[in-house]
Amino acid sequence: MGHKGHYGKYTGNAKWSKDHAHTRVTKENYKATERDDAAHIDYLKRDIIYDAHHGHSDKKMTSDEKHISKLAGDMKYDKKHHGSA
Repeated sequence: MGHKGHYGKYTGNAKWSKDHAHTRVTKENYKATERDDAAHIDYLKRDIIYDAHHGHSDKKMTSDEKHISKLAGDMKYDKKHHGSA
């Protein structure tokens, strides 16, 4: 499962994907999770820019922005609980 956008399909191990839903973030996999979330945020930002330049719906862009906020919140939580001291 992936996010379909104008830059193709995001196929990373995103938190909302079927594969990641059962993957607990631990100290051991924290760095990989952080990299994946950062890549997903970058992908969503590029999709928003594309939509803005091509007159696509504000509703879709707002959805992507909310998704970015959720990922950023997840990253902050994961860093606090699993990141290095």
